[in-house]
Amino acid sequence: MNSTEQKRFCSSCGAALSAAAQFCHACGTPFSTRKQPRLTGPWILAALAVAVLLVVVGYYVGRSSRPSTAPGAGAPVRAGGAATAIPDISSLSPRQAADSLFNMIMRAHEQGDAARFNLFRPMALQAYQMLPELDNDARYHMGLIHAFSGDAEVAEAQADTIEQAVPGHLLAMLLRSSVAQLRGDTTAVQRAYRRFLDNYQSEIAQGRSEYQDHQGSIEAFRSQAQQALGGTSGSS
Repeated sequence: MNSTEQKRFCSSCGAALSAAAQFCHACGTPFSTRKQPRLTGPWILAALAVAVLLVVVGYYVGRSSRPSTAPGAGAPVRAGGAATAIPDISSLSPRQAADSLFNMIMRAHEQGDAARFNLFRPMALQAYQMLPELDNDARYHMGLIHAFSGDAEVAEAQADTIEQAVPGHLLAMLLRSSVAQLRGDTTAVQRAYRRFLDNYQSEIAQGRSEYQDHQGSIEAFRSQAQQALGGTSGSS
């Protein structure tokens, strides 16, 4: 077999991919052997809006054909109320639409609604993958979705990419902690805590917009890190 036929490269960052790679080890972008057209502008919103509609309709049609007391059924997406509010993305920019889907599934995760999280998780990831470029905040969102889905390697790849752009980025440390907890690696959790605290002051001083967007999570993580390290600054 000609070895050149097996060479593949990431469409996002250009990194060389192994023959069996399912995602880019450098930036975390999922890899498919079938080329997908990149949608732009209003076409992204149209595709996402249709996808949301199809998923919701399919879900409820499926539920109506099953007994409501089926044994082993997952947590239902309850009709009505904030728990089932589907975001209206028709008037949003592509990035706003992706963030809206991200916020919705994060709320589902916090509420323990695994059915809802799993239902819209692929759509949220696709929304980010369809964007023309990803900033560190978007990569953190994607990494967090993968971490909460149990995809440790893909989540870690996003943390790596964030730190390639900004060494010591605080959101990368949050993501590394989630990956370490997923793997049950307490040493890596402690390492993420320490690096976070070591970089906290200098990074906060940069005034990055993503730090403002995730201020609550950052400060909560800081408290956890200080408590875990005995209130130290994180310096060796």
